[in-house]
Amino acid sequence: MMHTRDEPFVLSETDSYLVIYKPPGLATAPLKAGEQNNLLFWCIKRFPEVGVISGKKPIEGGLLHRLDTDTNGLVLFARTQAAYDSLLIQQDRGDFIKRYHAWCKRGKSEDFGPASGFPPPPYTLDEALQMPLTISSPFRPYGPGRKQVRPVLLGPALSGKHKEIALDHEKPYITILRSVERDDNNPSIYMFDVEITRGFRHQIRCHLAWFGFPIIGDPLYNPQCRKENCERGPLALQAWAFEFLDPLTGNPVRYELSSSTETGGMV
Repeated sequence: MMHTRDEPFVLSETDSYLVIYKPPGLATAPLKAGEQNNLLFWCIKRFPEVGVISGKKPIEGGLLHRLDTDTNGLVLFARTQAAYDSLLIQQDRGDFIKRYHAWCKRGKSEDFGPASGFPPPPYTLDEALQMPLTISSPFRPYGPGRKQVRPVLLGPALSGKHKEIALDHEKPYITILRSVERDDNNPSIYMFDVEITRGFRHQIRCHLAWFGFPIIGDPLYNPQCRKENCERGPLALQAWAFEFLDPLTGNPVRYELSSSTETGGMV
């Protein structure tokens, strides 16, 4: 199963960018200026140049992407404006590839029927285990406080009157399941190797639940976690690797966590 650490650490440092581990429970970035309990604040205290970069939002500096608060793993920060601009272009054209491990258990079909807000998935549970598998959809907000999202099937529902439907550059968001393994000690647990480029809020969590494999420990998308017998513990989703082109050399680089998260680096 997943190994985590309680504190952030720098996995790799170059003149252009930083690769930093985010522990579960820590926000990636502030929601408003002045907030300190987030990875960006931790990073800027040690690398002030990250904070002066003109990013997507004034308070985000050189942050290239986010992880959900409950997700742990690798986050990329630019240290110069030139590196940020180069990496942002790569991200927009799909050259910044992010890899996740997700530990899941089969859900019950009745938990993901029409009453749950999920449309019918295009594959059965058994078909979903045939790798690789591409899951594709726009998203819409869902539930009390709009805290969740749901996939939207392509078709007439995407007409102009549905202003809240989110697309990726006018295309569906794509989640690729590269492989799946069964846990040797607990065969009921499936570990999916997941790949995305540009991601949407809760994309992997929602897409896996849609196909009947909610992530262990997910209080939003795993119905078992809303029951008394919920398996307690962190969300079993880890951003374990990513790859992109070095903004200085143009050469492909890849970073990943080791199985213990104590070590790792470029491979």
